Amino acid sequence: MRRRASLYGFNQCLEDTTALNYPNRYKTGFIEGIILLGLTSAGVTGAALGIATTLLTYGTVIGLSIGLNFLASSIFSPPQPKPEDMQQSSKQPLQPRVRHYGRVKVSGAWVFAEATAATFHKVLALGVGPIDAFEEFWIEDTKVALGSGGWVQTDPWGGSGDARILSRRGLAAETYYSELGSTFPEWTTAHRGDGTASLYAYQGSATQENYMKRWPNGINTNFRVVMRAAQVMNPVTGATAWNDNAAAVIRDYVTHSDGMRLPAVIVSTPLAQAGWVAAYNRCQEAIGRKGGGTEPRYRLWGSYRLDERPADVLGRMLACCDGRLVPTPDGGLTLDIGGPDEATVVIGPDTITGFSELGRGRDVLSTANTIRATFLDPASDYQAADADAWVDAADVTDRGEIATDKQFNMAPSHSQARRLMKLEAYRANPKWVGTFQCNLRGLAAFGKRYVRIQYPLFQIDERFEIQDFKFVVGEGNILTGVTISVQSMPVAANQWSAAQEEGDAPASDHSQGSGIPTPAKPIVDMIEGPKASIPLAPPPGPAFDYEARYKKSSGSTWSVIKNIAHDATVVETPVLDDGTSYDFALRYITSGAGFIGDWSSTTTASTPV
Repeated sequence: MRRRASLYGFNQCLEDTTALNYPNRYKTGFIEGIILLGLTSAGVTGAALGIATTLLTYGTVIGLSIGLNFLASSIFSPPQPKPEDMQQSSKQPLQPRVRHYGRVKVSGAWVFAEATAATFHKVLALGVGPIDAFEEFWIEDTKVALGSGGWVQTDPWGGSGDARILSRRGLAAETYYSELGSTFPEWTTAHRGDGTASLYAYQGSATQENYMKRWPNGINTNFRVVMRAAQVMNPVTGATAWNDNAAAVIRDYVTHSDGMRLPAVIVSTPLAQAGWVAAYNRCQEAIGRKGGGTEPRYRLWGSYRLDERPADVLGRMLACCDGRLVPTPDGGLTLDIGGPDEATVVIGPDTITGFSELGRGRDVLSTANTIRATFLDPASDYQAADADAWVDAADVTDRGEIATDKQFNMAPSHSQARRLMKLEAYRANPKWVGTFQCNLRGLAAFGKRYVRIQYPLFQIDERFEIQDFKFVVGEGNILTGVTISVQSMPVAANQWSAAQEEGDAPASDHSQGSGIPTPAKPIVDMIEGPKASIPLAPPPGPAFDYEARYKKSSGSTWSVIKNIAHDATVVETPVLDDGTSYDFALRYITSGAGFIGDWSSTTTASTPV
């Protein structure tokens, strides 16, 4: 009897090879205008006049940039998908497409599934291609090695014909799985899956004893891959290749047809290009690790669904690299990455015309002395893990714990997460916060991340981070000044001491294998018969029973003792030959379901003469 789940026909996707018959593609429009500003050069000279003129000329781009940053920081965003969500295989007939960056571990939606002659065949759509390379293949929790023709070489699938994995990177013109077509004639050369990375899994037949060990979830056994995902353009060299640099990833997402779809010209103006190069180089800076060695300052690994709001995807990318999209005076859009740089713009008494909401620190409702966060941990099966909390111990003693939670699930290291947490701690407890009204000299701060504010009235002279920038338009639509909302952000916030600040990464809780424990090496006593007597320690839980096996040391065929009582304290073999060496081993098997663990180490003992 055949079982079919033909959920996505590759032949249908020939009409739209990039869609792969995934209908849920969220489309969004972008801000296309800004309030027209009437500008006057009265009282404005030099740089401020130039900036004001540029604002008028490139108002549309400025409006677009401000709109993108507003959307990316939207408070009312739906929960972001977790990395582990991408590792589940799905049989749902309608699934949004998925695209991946950096290095990820994923499964995918069923495209084809059918059984015949006690074997099972399925094709999984892993995501939008092309991807750079497949690095690892996994069956459930076991990493497997593939031999010629994709045949699995790793036990318990090591025999010829037991399991097979083939894959496609998702090139623009792909090659269909002829191995599948030879079994199912309806799978033809029209089923290529152009533009979609995919995997073909063959589950061979198995004896009753081995079936649950090879295929613990039957036809739903999960196949996963570790891949180097999307190839992106390096803004420094112009070459397109795999790259996990945060600036390269964000630039790709902003312009990609499956991302924000902004025209490439916006990120390619001379000033915008210079900004992307600076951001790339900042992300590529080597940061020391507590355990030795270095890593790039900011990398991005992770996935997004094409039914997500683009601003939500962009928001989590920017959060994982302390990034901001900013407009450039020549009408472009670039990326600014925070760093330990002194501010180049000074806002002094000759610029400030007033202030509001100026105070020391945040109110009790928005402050925090404990920052908790998750990050993408390759050591924990490429899933979200809890970073070591960033705690202001002295403040906790004074006020009690006031915690805030962050998700940095595209940050692929504990070190990167901790550096981001340090910045969040400074933002939660700034020395000064406030809003300053400025004359037209304040236009010099437009598009800047940091400014130095000097205000002798309150003895303020330090670096601030701009949180909001507004234009003040007077009667007749005349630009009369700007208003900037700021908070203290000293250079120390961006400096890093790995030995003192990296903290301790979480211990990996992922172990490869079936999850069934392995018994200790058995103790063997010889009793009258002669027989072998093997004491049994209590099983690790009520779900586990013992099986035992034995063979002559000179032979290759094992005899298995099954159906051992759950409460048995000893198991005995049948009568053995006199004066002969035997090998013995134990394993656990789950009650009822029949899941089988690994055999223990072998004990060799000889019967008396």
